[in-house]
Amino acid sequence: MVSSFVTLYKMSYDTEHVRNAGDTPGMITGIPTFTELLENPSLASLYTSIRRTATATGPQLVESTTVSKKTVYDYLHKLEQAGLISKVGDDGGTTVYTAEEFELTLTVRETEVSITPELIEVIAQKNEYPVIKRVFEDYGIVTFALAYDLVKAHSEGDVTIRQIASLTDLSPGTAYDLVEALYAILDLGDDESAPTTYAPDDFDEDEGDLLGEFADE
Repeated sequence: MVSSFVTLYKMSYDTEHVRNAGDTPGMITGIPTFTELLENPSLASLYTSIRRTATATGPQLVESTTVSKKTVYDYLHKLEQAGLISKVGDDGGTTVYTAEEFELTLTVRETEVSITPELIEVIAQKNEYPVIKRVFEDYGIVTFALAYDLVKAHSEGDVTIRQIASLTDLSPGTAYDLVEALYAILDLGDDESAPTTYAPDDFDEDEGDLLGEFADE
């Protein structure tokens, strides 16, 4: 009887707000840190650095970042408390960290947006690419995430820059600048490819329901 109870207790289960929870669900305590990843490029960059290298130590991060040693360790503590990084070992008395994958899904007025490490990696570079900062701050995370996905679709030949502008309500010039920035960050295309540019006169406000057209594809 006891054995049966234990087996039942360890089964995964779904509720209204939690899916695929098994054994003891992991603790998520750092929602404000997720928000700060979107607002603080230095924190986002530190998380991204750990994720890119698979593992990293505090001293390694101090050498590779522009923030102070104290800030690096403050950020490591914050990321660990939020469950975004974990301790995976010890290297000569120095803690080794690894980055945890995550997907934070938000739904507002029937619009759903997923915040992922890939999105954070781009946002971390908004100080180096003014267009990223401009789009993110002026249009918000939903528009930025949509533009991110459309730029990747553009690299595969599925949409044009003019369509990206129409779908996101960005100006054609801003859409082009964003495509150019994301191509560089994400290493999209090849050495001979470049985003196709359009003059403002090329932009047709009556082009049609491009969002519906793109969704159908």
